[in-house]
Amino acid sequence: MNITELLRQCKESKQTKLDLSGQKLRMLPDELFGLKHLEELILDGNELVEIPEEIGNLTKLVHLSLGRNDIVELPATIGKLKKLKILYVGYNMLDALPPEIGELAELDKLNASKNSLGDLPEEIGNLPKLTQLSLHDNIVAELPASVGKLKALRKLYLDNNALTSLPEEIGDLKKLHELILSGNQLRALPESIGEMTALEELVVDDNQLASLPESLADAPALKVISAHDNPLASLPRRLKAKKDLKIDL
Repeated sequence: MNITELLRQCKESKQTKLDLSGQKLRMLPDELFGLKHLEELILDGNELVEIPEEIGNLTKLVHLSLGRNDIVELPATIGKLKKLKILYVGYNMLDALPPEIGELAELDKLNASKNSLGDLPEEIGNLPKLTQLSLHDNIVAELPASVGKLKALRKLYLDNNALTSLPEEIGDLKKLHELILSGNQLRALPESIGEMTALEELVVDDNQLASLPESLADAPALKVISAHDNPLASLPRRLKAKKDLKIDL
């Protein structure tokens, strides 16, 4: 079935999901943006370079997947998708996320891995329901302090970036269970990391850490620390003595 037929069928039957993945699309047809009943739109594995501003017309979207394309920029109108819960833009050529991303108040999962992101907009902190943020395999050198406002965040993947430090505000992520920071240039971790009361797993392999903060001994849920390939001289005594904690060096 060709694209025209798929769009016609979707319009006539009021299908809420449209899967156009792997169709070798270089541009999106205008007819697509008239399907205002759509709740799920899958466009993975095409040849898209840009997403038209008209994507903002699809205000009922709950799930938008744009992975494995050649997209260099997201339009500001993405902020109009107020019902969006899942946004996947991994494996593209993005060097920035638009500030309007912070207007997606219902967003639960954001995956922008494997792009060329050098930083994040301050507005990333305006996502009260975000539980999972995947930013691995980018070139992020610094996190905005606003990341500490992501009060619902449970999983944060920042491996294989260019981080040299973390903001103290990261300790405000009281619901975070999993923090993956391997493959960066971190020289130290903030003491506030021990204030993460739900943190269970911390992975900091392949960094430049000479020590780990003693405050990690105060993280009540912490079960695993993986710190392979770091120039660690020693571990704090309290951390070594912490019960039910596995430390892999």
